[in-house]
Amino acid sequence: MNKTLISIIALTTLLSVFAIACGSNSGDGPHEADLLRKITASDRIFTAEDFLAIGMKKSKEYDVTGLTGATSAIYGFWKPGGGESVEYEIRFYPSHDEAVSNGTSFADEVTGPDGAVASDDVTWKEGTRDRRTSGFTIGGGGGSLAVKYGDYIIHSNVLILCQGRDSAQSLDRCWALINGALGIGE
Repeated sequence: MNKTLISIIALTTLLSVFAIACGSNSGDGPHEADLLRKITASDRIFTAEDFLAIGMKKSKEYDVTGLTGATSAIYGFWKPGGGESVEYEIRFYPSHDEAVSNGTSFADEVTGPDGAVASDDVTWKEGTRDRRTSGFTIGGGGGSLAVKYGDYIIHSNVLILCQGRDSAQSLDRCWALINGALGIGE
């Protein structure tokens, strides 16, 4: 059995055990199973071509100057299961360890309900406009800027920001993309 398949089986088993053992999340912090779904080590080294080969459409390639440790970054869209188009930003690093150590703080800064949407508020300014969407204020008022990416994953050497209204939807979409690149499902 290859290492990727063994890793997927082990991760699925761990997720099942945590889901059963943890029950509902009564605390304010992230659920342990969500954390396990977020970062996965693998020996596989991905390139942009791995994602383009499954039908992802690259809209832009970003200048990674200032994105510590990154070798490249692309922005584009993909249709999981042939459904609606979902936007992704994929940041490539030389290794999994570098993706985690160098990429996590940059991704945390621009994802989730408290993610920064203005260029003045982010460390790496390239692509800031692509990481936000316009929303409407509660009660009907005018439009406001909102975070496009509810969450991200780090799998092997890639950090993937995934469009979604919340962390759960984003993580599902991230996993659909990485599974597609791995030839699983999709």
